[in-house]
Amino acid sequence: MKQFGMPQRNTKSKKINCILAGQESKSCVLTEGNRLRKIWVILCVLILCTSILIIHISLESIKLAVETPNGNFLTEITNSTIQRGIPYAQDSNPHHLMNAYVPEGDGPFPAIVYIHGGGWTSGSRENYNIVGSFYAKRGIAGFSIDYTLTTQNNTSWPQAIQDVILAICHIRENSAQYRINPEKVAVMGDSAGGHLAALVGTLSGNESFLARIENNLTISSRVCLVIDYYGPTDFQFIGEHGSNFNPYGLVEKFLGDATYEMNQSRWKEASPATYITADDPVFVIAHGTRDSTVPIAISESFISKLDEAGVETYFVEIDGGIHGFSDEENIRVRYVLDPLLKQMFNLH
Repeated sequence: MKQFGMPQRNTKSKKINCILAGQESKSCVLTEGNRLRKIWVILCVLILCTSILIIHISLESIKLAVETPNGNFLTEITNSTIQRGIPYAQDSNPHHLMNAYVPEGDGPFPAIVYIHGGGWTSGSRENYNIVGSFYAKRGIAGFSIDYTLTTQNNTSWPQAIQDVILAICHIRENSAQYRINPEKVAVMGDSAGGHLAALVGTLSGNESFLARIENNLTISSRVCLVIDYYGPTDFQFIGEHGSNFNPYGLVEKFLGDATYEMNQSRWKEASPATYITADDPVFVIAHGTRDSTVPIAISESFISKLDEAGVETYFVEIDGGIHGFSDEENIRVRYVLDPLLKQMFNLH
């Protein structure tokens, strides 16, 4: 597999079709597995299609991925500690908590802020415990955050993105305490967390729905890298495809039961695609071709807009992948992600 370093900013995303055809192949597409794996994939698709809510499938299986000699992977270099339940805002909101995964040593370390998925209605910071520890042992501090969730009676828009920005600003403001480099902060999210991560990457900070928190912040929430696993990042694209197109119903609920026809401006306001500009950070987007919960066409629409603006983008297309990757599929993403982290974070 070709190693992907940090090329100059360009106007075309780098699309990596994930086909596994031996370790020496330059493409990364996975072949069909054995009969049992096929059955397992079909069952997962059926479960996802019939669930009332998005089934949150975390990235924890990354720990099982076997590193091959041909991969330019980050390697374990240290131990790490986990600190749980750290407040990132001084208020009574029970969601304003995070877990920190800190490498041993003096630092300062680069950092990744992890945002869990769950259809904006479920999930927690605990979902990233394994991934956070995994990268902390490779010299990258991590912070897995909770954020306000949508309930039957209350929407979490725009509170959810306000929470994420509050957390990033808190982490950066307390960089000395956490032994991190405030100039090297990335954000990673899956599914609904991918949506929020993408918003962090495209928002300018001057949007009206951020006024309540931005007036009290003097620290930037800008990140250098966005890592989005199968997030619904283009709400206008979803809305235009109608109510029978997943994840239309979840977006509608997230936005306070507002249909696209009823309130297009609200859908556009909450969409990362709305705010894309040429100075956005680098994006890594991973999506499976058989994802029925968040179809890959949504990421393709978002990426086309990033390309048009000239944003440096890496698109890892997992052939046959569903909403949540297998061990094998996660390792294919790391073929692209780890060399990029090495370059951007100056890791060895």
